[in-house]
Amino acid sequence: MKAIPNLNLVELNESSWCCGSAGIYNLIQPQMATDLLERKIKHIKSTDAEVVATGNPGCLLQILNGLECEGATVRVVHPITLLAEAYRRNN
Repeated sequence: MKAIPNLNLVELNESSWCCGSAGIYNLIQPQMATDLLERKIKHIKSTDAEVVATGNPGCLLQILNGLECEGATVRVVHPITLLAEAYRRNN
């Protein structure tokens, strides 16, 4: 992603922490999953990022849901989506 022109990458605080999805974790441990998600969303919002990229489909859906519940307009995408968009812009 560093090769994408005009992309400013911002490291997310506690980026290695779970978002609360973890397979079916959000189904069998909903309160803990919610707590983890709220923590992740707080960190995302603190960056003022316009886009969040994650390669895990479960995380993508979990983070998207959390941001929508907060009324945040942050776009959540797979990294390949960003690469494809950059490729299309340059061709």
